[in-house]
Amino acid sequence: MKITAVDIYDVAMGFGWNPILLRVLTDEGIEGVGEVSLAYGAGSLAAVGMLRQLAERYLLGADPMRIEDMWNRLFRGTFWGQGGGPVLYGAMSGIDAALWDIKGKAYGVPVYELMGGKVNDKLRVYANGWYVTMTSRERRTCDAPEEYAQEALRVVGDGFTALKFDPFMCLDGSSSRLPDRVLPKHVADLAYARVAAVREAVGPDIDILIEVHGNLGTTAAIEMGRRFEDLKPYFYEEPVDAMNVDAMLKVSQNVRIPIAAGERLYTRYGFRQYIEKQVLDILQPDMGLAGGLTEVKKIASYAETYDMHMQPHNCAGPVSTAMAVQLDTCITNFVIQEWFPYQDSLLYNLVEDALEPKARDGYFVPPTTPGLGVTLNQESVSRYMAVHVS
Repeated sequence: MKITAVDIYDVAMGFGWNPILLRVLTDEGIEGVGEVSLAYGAGSLAAVGMLRQLAERYLLGADPMRIEDMWNRLFRGTFWGQGGGPVLYGAMSGIDAALWDIKGKAYGVPVYELMGGKVNDKLRVYANGWYVTMTSRERRTCDAPEEYAQEALRVVGDGFTALKFDPFMCLDGSSSRLPDRVLPKHVADLAYARVAAVREAVGPDIDILIEVHGNLGTTAAIEMGRRFEDLKPYFYEEPVDAMNVDAMLKVSQNVRIPIAAGERLYTRYGFRQYIEKQVLDILQPDMGLAGGLTEVKKIASYAETYDMHMQPHNCAGPVSTAMAVQLDTCITNFVIQEWFPYQDSLLYNLVEDALEPKARDGYFVPPTTPGLGVTLNQESVSRYMAVHVS
């Protein structure tokens, strides 16, 4: 089997979301899909260019079944792979997923069967994005603590037993202004009030996950973490910038809440110090940025050596969700999966039979279809700019 062509889709959706999808075609008619998780922030255009270059130089004519060999070629042969970053590692991740998808379809089994077999019969998920409404015209975020409480009750009513939100970022309900590293008292008090309102609304049996996006200074992160302790969060995510491992360690040593991070760490090399210094309780590599299924399986195995848990970051499109589900199903240190059940239907329609709407009672049952479990909806993706490499 040989790779004959690659299609790259720049899915600029118009409501702040820009997934980058790819489809790898072969001479035997089997196709594989993947995704680069640069759907927000800056970087999507660079991802398209990187995928095009890697496809032209490395994929055309290659055997898609030699996945480990391709990963090594991309890592070492590109020269920059041994320093990397989200654009190059993201492109590698998307390619890696597409090759696993092809291999699973060739053998007629889900990818997780090729990566050791099923460990988890069902996957616990938590709802994210429930406090933000995005349309083609605007983005609106809950503001008052009472609004957060009301929306949280809706999430619980939909069957979710865990939910995550960032109580720091939006101060007026419409913009995403970053908080200062040193928090003014009124901002700190509002953030605490939002979490407290959600805890009071949902009760003690629902897990609350606090996201910070790495925006606080170390002192503020410790102060807020200590305030949040009485609300018993499930975890405290990226309280400080993940580039400073010692700052994260300081927070971990001074806050009695499990610490989670990893969405902006790439490959086993980026996670090494966090694992060996036992900085984190829960690792969150992004399947579409950290190196793909091949690499994140290795990260999970190394984390298991230190009794650390895995919760893949998932904040892009429906192919990214499918990638995470395949990994979750076959690792022993999985604890919970990030889930976006309230996105615009345009996003889910990028694939046939999207996984996100299928979660029930806070859990998702892994698919049994071959490969990743999803295929691109050609009618939907054809509306967006595509680059064809052959």
